[in-house]
Amino acid sequence: MKENDEWYTPPEIIHSLGEFDLDPSSSEEAFRLNQSAKKIYTAKENGLIQDWHGRIWLNPPYSNPLLQDFLKKMAEHNQGIALVFSKIEAKWFHDIVFEYATAVKFLYNRIQFFKPDGTKGTQPRNGSMLVAYGEEDAAILSRNRIKGKFLYLINN
Repeated sequence: MKENDEWYTPPEIIHSLGEFDLDPSSSEEAFRLNQSAKKIYTAKENGLIQDWHGRIWLNPPYSNPLLQDFLKKMAEHNQGIALVFSKIEAKWFHDIVFEYATAVKFLYNRIQFFKPDGTKGTQPRNGSMLVAYGEEDAAILSRNRIKGKFLYLINN
Protein backbone atom coordinates (compact mmCIF):
# COMPACT_ATOMS: atom_id res chain seq x y z
CA MET A 1 0.00 0.00 0.00
CA LYS A 2 1.37 3.41 -0.99
CA GLU A 3 1.72 5.85 1.90
CA ASN A 4 -0.08 9.17 1.49
CA ASP A 5 2.30 12.09 0.91
CA GLU A 6 -0.27 14.58 2.22
CA TRP A 7 0.52 15.83 5.72
CA TYR A 8 -0.41 19.37 6.69
CA THR A 9 1.55 21.73 8.90
CA PRO A 10 -0.19 22.92 12.07
CA PRO A 11 -1.15 26.59 11.62
CA GLU A 12 0.62 27.71 14.82
CA ILE A 13 4.00 26.79 13.28
CA ILE A 14 3.41 28.74 10.07
CA HIS A 15 1.84 31.76 11.77
CA SER A 16 4.68 31.98 14.30
CA LEU A 17 6.96 32.78 11.35
CA GLY A 18 4.95 35.70 9.99
CA GLU A 19 3.03 36.14 6.76
CA PHE A 20 3.93 34.34 3.55
CA ASP A 21 3.10 35.37 0.01
CA LEU A 22 3.12 31.92 -1.58
CA ASP A 23 2.88 28.26 -0.64
CA PRO A 24 3.87 26.43 -3.85
CA SER A 25 3.21 22.94 -2.48
CA SER A 26 -0.20 23.00 -0.87
CA SER A 27 -3.73 21.73 -1.36
CA GLU A 28 -7.21 23.10 -0.79
CA GLU A 29 -7.52 20.83 2.28
CA ALA A 30 -4.23 22.06 3.76
CA PHE A 31 -5.13 25.70 3.11
CA ARG A 32 -8.46 25.28 4.91
CA LEU A 33 -6.55 23.98 7.94
CA ASN A 34 -3.55 26.31 8.08
CA GLN A 35 -4.03 29.38 5.85
CA SER A 36 -0.33 29.07 4.96
CA ALA A 37 0.05 31.95 2.49
CA LYS A 38 -1.77 34.60 0.49
CA LYS A 39 -1.59 32.35 -2.59
CA ILE A 40 -1.11 28.60 -3.00
CA TYR A 41 -0.32 26.18 -5.80
CA THR A 42 -1.77 22.69 -5.61
CA ALA A 43 -0.36 19.50 -7.14
CA LYS A 44 -2.67 20.09 -10.13
CA GLU A 45 -1.07 23.51 -10.72
CA ASN A 46 2.43 22.05 -10.13
CA GLY A 47 4.31 24.68 -8.15
CA LEU A 48 7.57 23.49 -9.68
CA ILE A 49 6.64 24.94 -13.08
CA GLN A 50 5.04 28.13 -11.74
CA ASP A 51 6.72 31.47 -11.04
CA TRP A 52 7.43 32.00 -7.36
CA HIS A 53 7.06 35.47 -5.86
CA GLY A 54 7.70 37.06 -2.50
CA ARG A 55 8.18 35.21 0.75
CA ILE A 56 7.68 31.45 0.41
CA TRP A 57 6.33 28.91 2.91
CA LEU A 58 7.32 25.42 1.80
CA ASN A 59 6.33 22.09 3.28
CA PRO A 60 7.23 20.00 0.23
CA PRO A 61 6.26 16.42 -0.52
CA TYR A 62 8.79 14.28 1.36
CA SER A 63 9.17 11.71 -1.42
CA ASN A 64 12.02 11.95 -3.89
CA PRO A 65 12.59 13.42 -6.40
CA LEU A 66 9.88 15.96 -5.47
CA LEU A 67 11.54 16.89 -2.18
CA GLN A 68 14.83 17.65 -3.92
CA ASP A 69 13.15 19.50 -6.79
CA PHE A 70 11.19 21.78 -4.45
CA LEU A 71 14.26 22.46 -2.28
CA LYS A 72 16.33 23.32 -5.37
CA LYS A 73 13.69 25.79 -6.54
CA MET A 74 13.54 27.24 -3.01
CA ALA A 75 17.32 27.69 -3.06
CA GLU A 76 17.08 29.49 -6.41
CA HIS A 77 14.29 31.75 -5.12
CA ASN A 78 16.22 32.40 -1.87
CA GLN A 79 13.41 33.97 0.15
CA GLY A 80 11.33 32.03 2.65
CA ILE A 81 11.24 29.12 5.05
CA ALA A 82 10.92 25.40 4.38
CA LEU A 83 9.87 22.65 6.78
CA VAL A 84 11.49 19.24 6.21
CA PHE A 85 12.53 16.21 8.21
CA SER A 86 15.86 16.53 10.05
CA LYS A 87 17.65 13.98 7.93
CA ILE A 88 21.19 15.25 8.20
CA GLU A 89 22.52 12.01 6.69
CA ALA A 90 20.52 12.51 3.48
CA LYS A 91 22.24 13.48 0.25
CA TRP A 92 19.70 16.30 -0.32
CA PHE A 93 20.57 17.78 3.07
CA HIS A 94 24.26 18.05 2.17
CA ASP A 95 23.79 18.95 -1.50
CA ILE A 96 20.93 21.44 -1.19
CA VAL A 97 20.32 22.60 2.39
CA PHE A 98 23.95 22.86 3.54
CA GLU A 99 24.98 24.30 0.19
CA TYR A 100 22.31 26.99 -0.26
CA ALA A 101 20.30 27.69 2.90
CA THR A 102 21.11 30.66 5.15
CA ALA A 103 20.11 29.04 8.45
CA VAL A 104 18.40 26.05 10.00
CA LYS A 105 16.48 25.42 13.19
CA PHE A 106 16.38 21.84 14.42
CA LEU A 107 13.08 21.50 16.25
CA TYR A 108 13.14 19.96 19.69
CA ASN A 109 9.70 18.36 19.57
CA ARG A 110 8.32 16.22 16.77
CA ILE A 111 5.47 17.86 14.89
CA GLN A 112 2.06 16.25 14.88
CA PHE A 113 1.00 17.00 11.32
CA PHE A 114 -2.63 17.01 10.28
CA LYS A 115 -4.07 14.25 8.10
CA PRO A 116 -6.26 15.12 5.09
CA ASP A 117 -9.41 14.56 7.19
CA GLY A 118 -8.29 17.31 9.63
CA THR A 119 -7.30 15.03 12.52
CA LYS A 120 -3.83 15.16 14.04
CA GLY A 121 -1.57 12.26 13.15
CA THR A 122 0.69 10.40 15.51
CA GLN A 123 4.25 11.61 16.02
CA PRO A 124 6.36 10.99 12.91
CA ARG A 125 9.41 8.73 12.93
CA ASN A 126 11.71 11.70 12.38
CA GLY A 127 12.24 15.12 13.88
CA SER A 128 11.85 18.22 11.72
CA MET A 129 13.82 21.33 10.90
CA LEU A 130 12.95 24.74 9.56
CA VAL A 131 15.26 25.96 6.80
CA ALA A 132 15.61 29.68 6.12
CA TYR A 133 16.64 31.10 2.75
CA GLY A 134 17.82 34.71 2.73
CA GLU A 135 19.02 36.95 5.55
CA GLU A 136 15.57 38.33 6.43
CA ASP A 137 14.10 34.88 6.88
CA ALA A 138 17.14 33.72 8.85
CA ALA A 139 16.62 36.66 11.22
CA ILE A 140 12.91 35.81 11.58
CA LEU A 141 13.79 32.17 12.27
CA SER A 142 16.46 33.17 14.82
CA ARG A 143 13.82 35.04 16.85
CA ASN A 144 11.13 32.37 16.55
CA ARG A 145 9.97 30.86 19.85
CA ILE A 146 9.43 27.28 18.69
CA LYS A 147 11.75 25.19 20.85
CA GLY A 148 14.86 24.07 18.97
CA LYS A 149 18.45 24.84 18.07
CA PHE A 150 19.08 27.66 15.54
CA LEU A 151 22.25 27.69 13.44
CA TYR A 152 23.49 30.10 10.78
CA LEU A 153 25.11 28.32 7.86
CA ILE A 154 28.25 29.61 6.18
CA ASN A 155 28.10 29.10 2.44
CA ASN A 156 31.05 29.49 0.11
